[in-house]
Amino acid sequence: MSPTQRGVIVAAVAAAVGLLVGGLIGHFGTTTITPEQKEKLSMVDRLLADKWEEHQDINERIINMVNTDNLRNNHMELTRKPHLAATSRDDELARMIRDRFETSGFDTADLVPYEILLSRPNHTNPNLITLTNGSGDEVFRSAYKEIPLHEDDEDPEFVHSFSAYTPAGDITTDPGVGVVYVNYGRVEDFDELEKLGVNVAGQIAMARYGKIFRGNKIQHAQDRGAVGIILFSDPQDVALEGVTEDVVYPNKGWLPGTGMQRGTTFMGDGDPLTPGWPSTEHAYRVDKEEAGLAKIPCQPIGYNDAKVILEKLQGEQPTPEGWVGGLEGVEYNLGPYFKSDFSDYRLRLQTHNYELKARSYNVIGTIKGEVEPDRYVFIGNHRDAWGYGGSDPSSGTAQMLETARVLGELMKDGWRPRRTIVFCSWGAEEYGLIGSTEWVEEHVEKLQERTIMYLNTDTCASGPILHAPGSPLLWDPIVKIAKMVPGVRNGETVYAEWEEYEKLRNHSSPEMKTLGSGSDYAHFSFYCGIPCLDIWFRRDKNKYDISIYPAYHTGYDTFYNIDHNIDPGFRIHQGCSRIASLTLRYFADSALVPYSLEKLPKAIHDAFEKVKENGNGEKLMDIYDKFSLLGEAIDNFTMTTSGFVAKINQMKDDLDPVTLRSLNDQIMKLEQIFIMPAGLPGRPTVRHAIFAPSQFDNYATAGFPGISDLLYGYDGLSPEEKTARQKEIRRHISDLTILVQRASSLLEDFHSI
Repeated sequence: MSPTQRGVIVAAVAAAVGLLVGGLIGHFGTTTITPEQKEKLSMVDRLLADKWEEHQDINERIINMVNTDNLRNNHMELTRKPHLAATSRDDELARMIRDRFETSGFDTADLVPYEILLSRPNHTNPNLITLTNGSGDEVFRSAYKEIPLHEDDEDPEFVHSFSAYTPAGDITTDPGVGVVYVNYGRVEDFDELEKLGVNVAGQIAMARYGKIFRGNKIQHAQDRGAVGIILFSDPQDVALEGVTEDVVYPNKGWLPGTGMQRGTTFMGDGDPLTPGWPSTEHAYRVDKEEAGLAKIPCQPIGYNDAKVILEKLQGEQPTPEGWVGGLEGVEYNLGPYFKSDFSDYRLRLQTHNYELKARSYNVIGTIKGEVEPDRYVFIGNHRDAWGYGGSDPSSGTAQMLETARVLGELMKDGWRPRRTIVFCSWGAEEYGLIGSTEWVEEHVEKLQERTIMYLNTDTCASGPILHAPGSPLLWDPIVKIAKMVPGVRNGETVYAEWEEYEKLRNHSSPEMKTLGSGSDYAHFSFYCGIPCLDIWFRRDKNKYDISIYPAYHTGYDTFYNIDHNIDPGFRIHQGCSRIASLTLRYFADSALVPYSLEKLPKAIHDAFEKVKENGNGEKLMDIYDKFSLLGEAIDNFTMTTSGFVAKINQMKDDLDPVTLRSLNDQIMKLEQIFIMPAGLPGRPTVRHAIFAPSQFDNYATAGFPGISDLLYGYDGLSPEEKTARQKEIRRHISDLTILVQRASSLLEDFHSI
């Protein structure tokens, strides 16, 4: 069909609506108008009104209303006691958040329960690592909880150090042998050990935290035959100014030697016993043995205790470059042997973890849209913490409560969003994104049909630098909002501060990234294909290039640490709440959904080019001679999208309600095109074919993850295995090509199929 023909059809639809409206006006001009008829007539105006553009004054009000005192008070209450998932304090906070939503004037505010499998350490029989000498005397015993360093640090309910979903176990090494240092526990680290002839099979692995998800570390150790694993935070990653009292918590934000990082090890998302389905009371549950939980015991310790073990190791092979951490006086020998002075020592790893079924609550609050109540704009933050949750997640929860208050104040003054805004306080995130995953699984069809975007604010404040990974469809909007918000340091705006930071990293502008996993956007994005954005302020990597903020998941992630070390004055929290409030309003009040449409095909093209690096392009062509068709489909999608955007720009000042709704329906479904119903090869619950977590690091993002997964280890396969893998690769490339072609087809004129 020619562009002229298409234009005629669009004009005809607009004319029909115009005649209808004109007829109504003519009719009502000669007839007494009832209140109900006036309401119907005004609806036409409301359907076309762009409240974002027409009421910019509201944005200034939002910026002025976000209050640092409120944020500080919210945070103080949230962190007053530990609130591990499904404990009495966690439930108490759920009810408090529900009540705050109601007080803010929300139309609904509900507690939504799920029955889930959780994991706990035994508080009467703590997990321990011990060393005994040849006489059987215990010469070392690890700590199982932090030493209180500030007056509010101690609480009897604070959970002991453990790695969730790892089994109970009791392993003792032979005299003088049995522990292997494996650096960060990445695939490449275990490969390097194999090259050096250091075998971890039958040994206890010892890995430092950082670089990849802890569950991957355990999986890699388990795959190589290790019988247990010890995790520790190394000063090189968490105490870069030293380990003396004056430069660690509570005096600064660096981690003391007794800080221990807790965390889940579950490699999936959601309740382990109800994969793919919501964990409602009547749901079928698989046996625990089918849930894919870790099979070897694991225990995290602080670096003070790690030093006692590591300094005793000896190895026949030199330590690889880059493997030496920051423990003073420790050589970071690989093991598995102990030095001659300790040749009769045995290390014993004892864990007493257990599983339990528990009830955890989400809190879901809604502000009903006045024009399009069936279109949703989400904000979410999890509530549970491994302890006090100073940064993770209480900084995000404090922000969300203030954002709810601000929007509530606007409603009292007569504002109501065009679309429905949904606030979500998720439960049991720390165990594997359970609350959000179960809720999405329960409402997946409705969410895919009606959702515009999901905004995540897990950890608002762990440092001063804005970090905003998300769907490429949301890259331009977050830049727009960041340019509106006053800086949280000394810059004019958050964007100016962000830009200055990136220029120091030799980037001409803020570097936009897609999402890895690790927070509650995961199922919205990777299962549903809903555009998601994750906003948080993090560490300054120009000063300290570390994986995560030092107190992460430890007993020192406290209100005091936030108030004195990370965000004195709560300006970072304020910036986060301002961004969240404005982002919600932007997507809830704009007449045309404000996606950055052309960023999506560009990001797909860039990911495709990256997949072809290191000779993989030639390899894929050898495997499947139609691989080039995928590139052609991406190029066509790029051109189609540019044409679609140009058409919108021509039409947007003269849209009728029907065309406006139809355009929004088109573009809000665009990213969902890339959802594969059966999931990625070997990963049925990860369905986003273009952007999804790496199989080998759950925290990282990967472009075209199915291709990367299928190429992993390809060269080492047997001829029979290669033949089978090639068949999988050919099929997956074909699937991808069809998906990209469908994306182009979606952007055709409405009546075209």
